[in-house]
Amino acid sequence: SPAPLLDLPSSIPGGVQYSHLAYLDARDEVLGCTYAFLAYRETDSDGTWRVRIRSSQTAGAVFEPEMILRQARSTSGQGGTSFDWGYSFDPSPGDPRDIRFRVHVVDGSPAEIEMSVRLRQADGTAGPVHGIRFPWPA
Repeated sequence: SPAPLLDLPSSIPGGVQYSHLAYLDARDEVLGCTYAFLAYRETDSDGTWRVRIRSSQTAGAVFEPEMILRQARSTSGQGGTSFDWGYSFDPSPGDPRDIRFRVHVVDGSPAEIEMSVRLRQADGTAGPVHGIRFPWPA
């Protein structure tokens, strides 16, 4: 398989540390380009951490644990099992692209993050859904 289009930032000795969580890419044939998404855990020197998703073609997302836990409790309290977070691209009548980052909730806590991408085939119709889920790095 070809090399990833996005690389993990370099950890800094005694400073910020980065650990790979997931990578996903998909091709939009209309634009003739590949959208790449890289999820990683970023840990500060004091131990504070967050999950980031970088994207080659769109905005990404930052998952701060306290904010995600609050939203997970709220979602669970309303009977939900997931919520979208950060950047999304919603399909419209003229453009079937669908890009979203979703947090899956179990018993009021974040359990997994999902990156889901549907781009376009050459004729402009919706291509296949590409997705990957990875555990919430609690």
